[in-house]
Amino acid sequence: MSFRRRGEILSRSERIITGSLREDRVPTRRPVSLRRGGGLSGPNAPRALGILGTAGTTGTQATQGTPDLHLAIKPSLLTSTPTTSTGSVDIDLILGHQGLPLGSSLLVEEDGATDFASTLIKLFLAQGVVHNRISSSGATHDIVVGVPWEWAASLPGIYKGSTREQKRKKLEQIQKRISVTNVIDQQSEQSSDLKIAWRYGLQQRQQQQQQLSTDTETDPSSQYPSYNSSFDITTNLVPAANPKELSCIPIGDSYNGILSQINSVIQRYSDKLIRIALPLFLNPMVYSGDNFLNPCEVIRFLHSLKSILKRHKDRVVMMITLNLDLYPRDSAMVTIIESSLIDGVIELKPFDPELYEYLERIYRKQPTKVKHGHLNVYKIPILSDLGLMKVSEMELCFKNGKKRFEVERWSIPVDEGETEDKDEIKSPSQLDF
Repeated sequence: MSFRRRGEILSRSERIITGSLREDRVPTRRPVSLRRGGGLSGPNAPRALGILGTAGTTGTQATQGTPDLHLAIKPSLLTSTPTTSTGSVDIDLILGHQGLPLGSSLLVEEDGATDFASTLIKLFLAQGVVHNRISSSGATHDIVVGVPWEWAASLPGIYKGSTREQKRKKLEQIQKRISVTNVIDQQSEQSSDLKIAWRYGLQQRQQQQQQLSTDTETDPSSQYPSYNSSFDITTNLVPAANPKELSCIPIGDSYNGILSQINSVIQRYSDKLIRIALPLFLNPMVYSGDNFLNPCEVIRFLHSLKSILKRHKDRVVMMITLNLDLYPRDSAMVTIIESSLIDGVIELKPFDPELYEYLERIYRKQPTKVKHGHLNVYKIPILSDLGLMKVSEMELCFKNGKKRFEVERWSIPVDEGETEDKDEIKSPSQLDF
Protein backbone atom coordinates (compact mmCIF):
# COMPACT_ATOMS: atom_id res chain seq x y z
CA MET A 1 0.00 0.00 0.00
CA SER A 2 1.54 3.25 -1.17
CA PHE A 3 0.88 6.78 -0.09
CA ARG A 4 1.44 10.02 -1.96
CA ARG A 5 2.56 13.24 -0.46
CA ARG A 6 0.11 16.10 -0.16
CA GLY A 7 2.00 18.48 -2.51
CA GLU A 8 2.68 15.89 -5.21
CA ILE A 9 0.81 16.36 -8.54
CA LEU A 10 -0.93 13.49 -10.30
CA SER A 11 0.32 12.42 -13.70
CA ARG A 12 -3.00 13.06 -15.51
CA SER A 13 -3.11 16.69 -14.36
CA GLU A 14 0.49 17.15 -15.47
CA ARG A 15 -0.47 16.25 -19.00
CA ILE A 16 -3.29 18.79 -18.97
CA ILE A 17 -1.03 21.60 -17.79
CA THR A 18 1.71 20.89 -20.29
CA GLY A 19 -0.81 21.21 -23.05
CA SER A 20 -1.50 17.56 -24.01
CA LEU A 21 -5.18 17.04 -24.88
CA ARG A 22 -7.22 13.92 -24.28
CA GLU A 23 -8.93 12.33 -27.23
CA ASP A 24 -12.24 11.88 -25.38
CA ARG A 25 -12.77 15.58 -24.63
CA VAL A 26 -16.15 17.22 -25.30
CA PRO A 27 -16.20 18.25 -28.99
CA THR A 28 -18.37 21.34 -28.45
CA ARG A 29 -16.08 22.92 -25.85
CA ARG A 30 -12.92 24.75 -26.84
CA PRO A 31 -9.73 24.02 -24.93
CA VAL A 32 -8.81 26.49 -22.24
CA SER A 33 -5.38 28.04 -22.65
CA LEU A 34 -3.34 29.56 -19.85
CA ARG A 35 -1.38 32.71 -20.47
CA ARG A 36 1.77 33.75 -18.77
CA GLY A 37 -0.07 36.17 -16.49
CA GLY A 38 -2.44 33.49 -15.23
CA GLY A 39 -5.47 34.92 -17.05
CA LEU A 40 -8.01 32.89 -18.97
CA SER A 41 -8.91 33.43 -22.61
CA GLY A 42 -11.78 32.21 -24.71
CA PRO A 43 -15.53 32.75 -24.84
CA ASN A 44 -16.06 31.34 -21.35
CA ALA A 45 -13.38 33.49 -19.72
CA PRO A 46 -14.68 35.93 -17.07
CA ARG A 47 -14.55 39.63 -17.87
CA ALA A 48 -12.43 41.64 -15.48
CA LEU A 49 -13.82 45.00 -14.41
CA GLY A 50 -11.24 47.66 -13.80
CA ILE A 51 -11.46 51.15 -12.31
CA LEU A 52 -13.23 52.51 -15.38
CA GLY A 53 -16.11 50.04 -14.92
CA THR A 54 -17.85 48.49 -17.89
CA ALA A 55 -16.43 48.43 -21.36
CA GLY A 56 -17.03 51.46 -23.50
CA THR A 57 -16.79 54.06 -20.73
CA THR A 58 -14.04 56.60 -20.93
CA GLY A 59 -12.65 59.15 -18.55
CA THR A 60 -13.85 62.05 -20.69
CA GLN A 61 -17.50 61.15 -20.17
CA ALA A 62 -17.18 61.38 -16.40
CA THR A 63 -15.54 64.81 -16.49
CA GLN A 64 -18.11 66.63 -18.61
CA GLY A 65 -20.19 69.48 -17.21
CA THR A 66 -19.46 71.83 -14.35
CA PRO A 67 -16.41 71.17 -12.16
CA ASP A 68 -16.82 69.08 -9.04
CA LEU A 69 -15.46 71.87 -6.81
CA HIS A 70 -18.11 74.42 -7.84
CA LEU A 71 -18.95 76.51 -4.77
CA ALA A 72 -22.66 76.66 -5.73
CA ILE A 73 -23.12 72.87 -5.90
CA LYS A 74 -23.30 70.28 -3.16
CA PRO A 75 -24.72 66.73 -3.00
CA SER A 76 -28.25 66.08 -1.81
CA LEU A 77 -28.63 64.47 1.61
CA LEU A 78 -31.36 62.15 0.28
CA THR A 79 -30.24 61.08 -3.20
CA SER A 80 -26.63 62.40 -3.44
CA THR A 81 -27.56 64.25 -6.64
CA PRO A 82 -25.80 67.61 -7.14
CA THR A 83 -28.00 70.51 -6.04
CA THR A 84 -27.81 74.29 -5.99
CA SER A 85 -29.50 76.81 -3.71
CA THR A 86 -32.72 78.60 -4.64
CA GLY A 87 -31.61 81.72 -2.77
CA SER A 88 -33.83 80.93 0.24
CA VAL A 89 -32.62 78.58 2.97
CA ASP A 90 -36.15 77.63 4.03
CA ILE A 91 -37.23 76.80 0.47
CA ASP A 92 -34.13 74.64 0.13
CA LEU A 93 -35.20 72.66 3.20
CA ILE A 94 -38.76 72.26 1.92
CA LEU A 95 -37.53 70.70 -1.33
CA GLY A 96 -35.89 67.94 0.71
CA HIS A 97 -32.52 68.09 -1.05
CA GLN A 98 -31.40 71.33 0.65
CA GLY A 99 -31.65 72.93 -2.76
CA LEU A 100 -32.85 72.43 -6.32
CA PRO A 101 -31.29 69.38 -8.03
CA LEU A 102 -29.45 70.11 -11.26
CA GLY A 103 -31.51 69.40 -14.35
CA SER A 104 -34.82 70.04 -12.55
CA SER A 105 -37.38 72.85 -12.47
CA LEU A 106 -39.51 74.52 -9.78
CA LEU A 107 -42.93 76.13 -10.30
CA VAL A 108 -43.98 78.78 -7.76
CA GLU A 109 -47.73 79.39 -7.90
CA GLU A 110 -49.42 82.32 -6.19
CA ASP A 111 -53.07 82.84 -5.41
CA GLY A 112 -54.20 86.43 -5.05
CA ALA A 113 -53.23 89.93 -6.13
CA THR A 114 -49.92 89.91 -4.21
CA ASP A 115 -46.51 89.34 -5.77
CA PHE A 116 -44.50 87.31 -3.25
CA ALA A 117 -43.44 84.89 -6.00
CA SER A 118 -41.40 87.63 -7.67
CA THR A 119 -39.40 87.96 -4.46
CA LEU A 120 -38.49 84.27 -4.59
CA ILE A 121 -37.42 84.40 -8.23
CA LYS A 122 -35.34 87.54 -7.55
CA LEU A 123 -33.60 85.70 -4.72
CA PHE A 124 -32.99 82.85 -7.16
CA LEU A 125 -31.27 85.19 -9.64
CA ALA A 126 -29.41 87.18 -6.98
CA GLN A 127 -27.92 83.98 -5.59
CA GLY A 128 -26.51 83.18 -9.03
CA VAL A 129 -24.94 86.62 -9.35
CA VAL A 130 -23.36 86.33 -5.89
CA HIS A 131 -21.96 82.88 -6.74
CA ASN A 132 -20.49 84.28 -9.93
CA ARG A 133 -18.76 87.10 -8.04
CA ILE A 134 -17.41 84.93 -5.25
CA SER A 135 -15.81 82.51 -7.68
CA SER A 136 -12.62 83.76 -9.31
CA SER A 137 -13.51 81.97 -12.56
CA GLY A 138 -17.10 83.26 -12.68
CA ALA A 139 -18.70 79.84 -13.09
CA THR A 140 -22.41 80.88 -12.91
CA HIS A 141 -24.69 82.67 -15.36
CA ASP A 142 -28.36 83.74 -15.10
CA ILE A 143 -31.01 83.83 -17.83
CA VAL A 144 -34.25 85.76 -17.31
CA VAL A 145 -37.06 85.79 -19.88
CA GLY A 146 -39.57 88.55 -20.61
CA VAL A 147 -38.49 91.36 -18.26
CA PRO A 148 -36.42 94.49 -18.98
CA TRP A 149 -33.07 95.41 -17.51
CA GLU A 150 -34.75 97.72 -14.98
CA TRP A 151 -36.36 94.68 -13.39
CA ALA A 152 -33.04 92.83 -13.31
CA ALA A 153 -31.35 95.83 -11.69
CA SER A 154 -33.68 95.54 -8.68
CA LEU A 155 -32.26 92.25 -7.40
CA PRO A 156 -31.92 92.21 -3.58
CA GLY A 157 -28.56 92.93 -2.03
CA ILE A 158 -26.55 91.02 0.55
CA TYR A 159 -27.75 91.30 4.14
CA LYS A 160 -25.03 93.09 6.10
CA GLY A 161 -26.69 92.89 9.51
CA SER A 162 -28.25 95.47 11.78
CA THR A 163 -26.51 98.68 12.78
CA ARG A 164 -25.33 97.11 16.04
CA GLU A 165 -23.86 94.12 14.24
CA GLN A 166 -22.05 96.37 11.77
CA LYS A 167 -20.54 98.40 14.63
CA ARG A 168 -19.36 95.19 16.32
CA LYS A 169 -17.68 94.03 13.13
CA LYS A 170 -15.87 97.34 12.75
CA LEU A 171 -14.61 97.18 16.35
CA GLU A 172 -13.42 93.61 15.87
CA GLN A 173 -11.54 94.56 12.72
CA ILE A 174 -9.88 97.46 14.52
CA GLN A 175 -8.85 95.21 17.41
CA LYS A 176 -7.42 92.58 15.05
CA ARG A 177 -5.06 95.07 13.42
CA ILE A 178 -1.43 94.31 14.25
CA SER A 179 0.33 96.89 16.38
CA VAL A 180 3.12 96.97 18.95
CA THR A 181 0.71 97.25 21.87
CA ASN A 182 -1.38 94.29 20.66
CA VAL A 183 1.69 92.06 20.36
CA ILE A 184 2.93 93.01 23.84
CA ASP A 185 -0.51 92.42 25.34
CA GLN A 186 -0.76 88.98 23.70
CA GLN A 187 2.66 87.94 25.01
CA SER A 188 1.82 89.08 28.55
CA GLU A 189 -1.51 87.25 28.42
CA GLN A 190 0.17 84.02 27.26
CA SER A 191 2.77 84.17 30.07
CA SER A 192 0.11 84.82 32.70
CA ASP A 193 -2.03 82.00 31.31
CA LEU A 194 0.84 79.53 31.66
CA LYS A 195 1.39 80.52 35.27
CA ILE A 196 -2.16 79.97 36.39
CA ALA A 197 -3.14 77.15 34.01
CA TRP A 198 -3.02 74.55 36.80
CA ARG A 199 -5.49 76.56 38.85
CA TYR A 200 -8.10 77.67 36.34
CA GLY A 201 -8.01 74.68 34.04
CA LEU A 202 -7.15 76.46 30.82
CA GLN A 203 -6.09 73.17 29.30
CA GLN A 204 -9.63 71.87 29.58
CA ARG A 205 -10.89 74.98 27.83
CA GLN A 206 -8.45 74.41 25.00
CA GLN A 207 -9.67 70.84 24.64
CA GLN A 208 -13.26 72.05 24.49
CA GLN A 209 -12.33 74.55 21.80
CA GLN A 210 -10.64 71.80 19.81
CA GLN A 211 -13.79 69.69 20.04
CA LEU A 212 -15.87 72.62 18.83
CA SER A 213 -13.51 73.12 15.90
CA THR A 214 -13.82 69.45 14.92
CA ASP A 215 -17.61 69.71 15.16
CA THR A 216 -17.62 72.70 12.82
CA GLU A 217 -15.46 70.78 10.34
CA THR A 218 -18.04 68.00 10.19
CA ASP A 219 -20.92 70.48 9.89
CA PRO A 220 -22.28 70.60 6.29
CA SER A 221 -22.69 74.39 6.45
CA SER A 222 -18.99 74.76 7.21
CA GLN A 223 -18.08 72.48 4.31
CA TYR A 224 -20.04 74.68 1.87
CA PRO A 225 -19.82 78.21 3.33
CA SER A 226 -20.70 79.98 0.05
CA TYR A 227 -23.57 77.67 -0.92
CA ASN A 228 -26.33 80.13 0.05
CA SER A 229 -26.43 83.74 1.18
CA SER A 230 -28.69 86.03 3.20
CA PHE A 231 -30.33 88.83 1.22
CA ASP A 232 -31.94 92.10 2.24
CA ILE A 233 -35.04 92.76 0.13
CA THR A 234 -35.04 96.44 1.13
CA THR A 235 -31.73 97.06 -0.68
CA ASN A 236 -30.48 96.41 -4.21
CA LEU A 237 -27.47 94.43 -5.31
CA VAL A 238 -24.48 96.74 -5.74
CA PRO A 239 -23.07 96.81 -8.34
CA ALA A 240 -26.04 95.68 -10.43
CA ALA A 241 -25.81 92.59 -12.59
CA ASN A 242 -24.05 93.13 -15.92
CA PRO A 243 -24.56 91.27 -19.25
CA LYS A 244 -21.69 88.91 -18.42
CA GLU A 245 -23.56 87.76 -15.31
CA LEU A 246 -27.18 87.90 -16.50
CA SER A 247 -28.81 87.62 -19.93
CA CYS A 248 -32.24 89.23 -20.49
CA ILE A 249 -34.15 87.53 -23.30
CA PRO A 250 -37.08 89.49 -24.79
CA ILE A 251 -40.36 87.80 -25.62
CA GLY A 252 -40.25 88.48 -29.35
CA ASP A 253 -42.86 87.05 -31.70
CA SER A 254 -42.95 83.35 -30.79
CA TYR A 255 -41.71 80.75 -28.35
CA ASN A 256 -39.26 79.41 -30.94
CA GLY A 257 -37.25 82.62 -30.79
CA ILE A 258 -37.04 82.36 -26.99
CA LEU A 259 -35.85 78.75 -27.19
CA SER A 260 -33.18 79.56 -29.77
CA GLN A 261 -31.81 82.40 -27.63
CA ILE A 262 -31.76 80.21 -24.52
CA ASN A 263 -29.86 77.50 -26.41
CA SER A 264 -27.35 80.02 -27.75
CA VAL A 265 -26.66 81.39 -24.25
CA ILE A 266 -26.20 77.87 -22.84
CA GLN A 267 -23.76 77.01 -25.63
CA ARG A 268 -21.89 80.29 -25.18
CA TYR A 269 -21.33 79.57 -21.47
CA SER A 270 -20.71 75.85 -21.86
CA ASP A 271 -18.55 75.60 -18.73
CA LYS A 272 -20.87 77.46 -16.34
CA LEU A 273 -23.85 76.70 -14.14
CA ILE A 274 -26.97 78.14 -15.82
CA ARG A 275 -29.99 79.39 -13.84
CA ILE A 276 -33.09 80.06 -15.99
CA ALA A 277 -35.90 82.24 -14.59
CA LEU A 278 -39.35 82.86 -16.09
CA PRO A 279 -41.07 85.49 -13.89
CA LEU A 280 -44.72 86.44 -14.51
CA PHE A 281 -45.19 83.47 -16.80
CA LEU A 282 -48.26 83.77 -19.08
CA ASN A 283 -49.09 87.19 -17.66
CA PRO A 284 -50.88 89.14 -20.44
CA MET A 285 -48.83 92.23 -19.60
CA VAL A 286 -45.65 90.34 -20.57
CA TYR A 287 -46.86 87.57 -22.89
CA SER A 288 -49.11 89.60 -25.18
CA GLY A 289 -50.47 87.76 -28.18
CA ASP A 290 -52.76 84.85 -28.91
CA ASN A 291 -49.90 82.56 -29.92
CA PHE A 292 -48.31 82.93 -26.45
CA LEU A 293 -51.53 82.16 -24.57
CA ASN A 294 -52.53 79.16 -26.70
CA PRO A 295 -52.47 76.07 -24.40
CA CYS A 296 -50.94 73.86 -27.10
CA GLU A 297 -48.11 76.34 -27.70
CA VAL A 298 -47.52 76.73 -23.96
CA ILE A 299 -47.26 72.97 -23.42
CA ARG A 300 -44.94 72.63 -26.43
CA PHE A 301 -42.73 75.44 -25.09
CA LEU A 302 -42.45 73.92 -21.61
CA HIS A 303 -41.77 70.49 -23.10
CA SER A 304 -38.87 72.00 -25.07
CA LEU A 305 -37.54 73.62 -21.90
CA LYS A 306 -37.72 70.26 -20.13
CA SER A 307 -35.71 68.66 -22.92
CA ILE A 308 -33.08 71.40 -22.51
CA LEU A 309 -32.87 70.62 -18.78
CA LYS A 310 -32.45 66.91 -19.44
CA ARG A 311 -29.87 67.52 -22.15
CA HIS A 312 -27.81 69.67 -19.79
CA LYS A 313 -28.83 67.93 -16.58
CA ASP A 314 -25.46 68.51 -14.93
CA ARG A 315 -25.49 72.33 -15.06
CA VAL A 316 -28.95 73.86 -15.72
CA VAL A 317 -31.85 74.63 -13.32
CA MET A 318 -35.06 76.60 -13.85
CA MET A 319 -37.68 78.48 -11.79
CA ILE A 320 -41.10 79.67 -13.03
CA THR A 321 -43.78 81.81 -11.36
CA LEU A 322 -47.48 81.54 -12.28
CA ASN A 323 -50.54 83.46 -11.07
CA LEU A 324 -53.44 81.14 -10.21
CA ASP A 325 -56.02 83.90 -10.56
CA LEU A 326 -55.37 83.86 -14.29
CA TYR A 327 -54.86 80.10 -14.62
CA PRO A 328 -56.48 78.02 -11.83
CA ARG A 329 -55.01 74.72 -10.72
CA ASP A 330 -58.07 72.76 -11.81
CA SER A 331 -57.69 73.85 -15.44
CA ALA A 332 -56.47 71.27 -17.95
CA MET A 333 -53.35 73.19 -18.96
CA VAL A 334 -52.09 73.73 -15.40
CA THR A 335 -52.80 70.09 -14.54
CA ILE A 336 -50.65 68.90 -17.45
CA ILE A 337 -47.89 71.36 -16.53
CA GLU A 338 -47.77 70.23 -12.89
CA SER A 339 -47.96 66.50 -13.60
CA SER A 340 -45.67 66.09 -16.61
CA LEU A 341 -43.58 69.19 -17.36
CA ILE A 342 -42.39 70.48 -13.95
CA ASP A 343 -40.35 68.66 -11.29
CA GLY A 344 -41.36 70.68 -8.19
CA VAL A 345 -44.52 72.66 -7.39
CA ILE A 346 -45.21 74.94 -4.41
CA GLU A 347 -48.05 77.42 -3.84
CA LEU A 348 -48.05 80.74 -1.99
CA LYS A 349 -51.53 81.45 -0.63
CA PRO A 350 -51.75 84.81 1.18
CA PHE A 351 -54.04 85.17 4.18
CA ASP A 352 -57.43 86.78 3.91
CA PRO A 353 -57.56 90.41 5.12
CA GLU A 354 -59.62 89.40 8.16
CA LEU A 355 -57.11 86.74 9.24
CA TYR A 356 -54.20 89.11 8.67
CA GLU A 357 -55.85 91.77 10.85
CA TYR A 358 -56.48 89.13 13.50
CA LEU A 359 -52.78 88.21 13.53
CA GLU A 360 -51.75 91.85 13.75
CA ARG A 361 -54.06 92.34 16.73
CA ILE A 362 -52.71 89.29 18.56
CA TYR A 363 -49.03 90.04 17.85
CA ARG A 364 -49.27 93.80 18.30
CA LYS A 365 -46.34 93.64 20.73
CA GLN A 366 -44.39 91.18 18.55
CA PRO A 367 -44.88 92.28 14.92
CA THR A 368 -42.12 89.98 13.67
CA LYS A 369 -44.35 86.95 14.32
CA VAL A 370 -47.02 88.08 11.86
CA LYS A 371 -47.01 85.79 8.81
CA HIS A 372 -48.19 86.61 5.31
CA GLY A 373 -49.82 83.39 4.13
CA HIS A 374 -49.83 79.62 3.74
CA LEU A 375 -47.25 77.68 1.74
CA ASN A 376 -48.53 74.46 0.15
CA VAL A 377 -46.25 71.77 -1.29
CA TYR A 378 -47.62 69.61 -4.11
CA LYS A 379 -44.54 68.13 -5.75
CA ILE A 380 -40.85 67.64 -4.89
CA PRO A 381 -38.10 67.10 -7.48
CA ILE A 382 -36.97 63.48 -7.98
CA LEU A 383 -38.77 62.16 -4.88
CA SER A 384 -42.28 62.64 -6.27
CA ASP A 385 -41.29 60.84 -9.47
CA LEU A 386 -40.08 57.92 -7.33
CA GLY A 387 -43.52 57.64 -5.69
CA LEU A 388 -43.12 59.69 -2.50
CA MET A 389 -46.46 61.41 -1.82
CA LYS A 390 -45.05 64.51 -0.15
CA VAL A 391 -48.10 66.80 -0.24
CA SER A 392 -48.83 69.33 2.50
CA GLU A 393 -51.67 71.84 2.54
CA MET A 394 -52.34 74.45 5.24
CA GLU A 395 -49.42 73.05 7.29
CA LEU A 396 -46.74 75.67 6.55
CA CYS A 397 -46.79 79.46 6.59
CA PHE A 398 -44.41 82.01 5.10
CA LYS A 399 -43.26 85.53 5.78
CA ASN A 400 -41.41 87.83 3.43
CA GLY A 401 -38.92 89.14 5.96
CA LYS A 402 -36.12 91.62 5.55
CA LYS A 403 -33.34 89.11 6.13
CA ARG A 404 -34.84 86.04 4.45
CA PHE A 405 -37.98 84.41 3.12
CA GLU A 406 -39.12 82.60 6.28
CA VAL A 407 -41.14 79.37 6.30
CA GLU A 408 -42.46 77.86 9.54
CA ARG A 409 -45.07 75.42 10.80
CA TRP A 410 -48.53 76.96 10.93
CA SER A 411 -50.29 77.10 14.27
CA ILE A 412 -53.49 78.96 15.08
CA PRO A 413 -52.70 81.69 17.62
CA VAL A 414 -54.91 82.27 20.65
CA ASP A 415 -56.20 85.71 21.48
CA GLU A 416 -55.30 86.43 25.11
CA GLY A 417 -58.04 89.03 25.36
CA GLU A 418 -60.73 86.43 24.68
CA THR A 419 -59.37 84.11 27.39
CA GLU A 420 -59.35 86.95 29.91
CA ASP A 421 -62.97 87.78 29.09
CA LYS A 422 -63.96 84.16 29.62
CA ASP A 423 -62.22 84.07 33.00
CA GLU A 424 -64.08 87.15 34.10
CA ILE A 425 -67.48 85.51 33.51
CA LYS A 426 -68.90 84.43 36.84
CA SER A 427 -69.96 80.90 37.59
CA PRO A 428 -73.72 80.16 38.14
CA SER A 429 -73.20 79.95 41.91
CA GLN A 430 -71.80 83.49 41.97
CA LEU A 431 -74.60 85.06 39.99
CA ASP A 432 -76.97 87.40 41.85
CA PHE A 433 -80.69 86.76 41.38
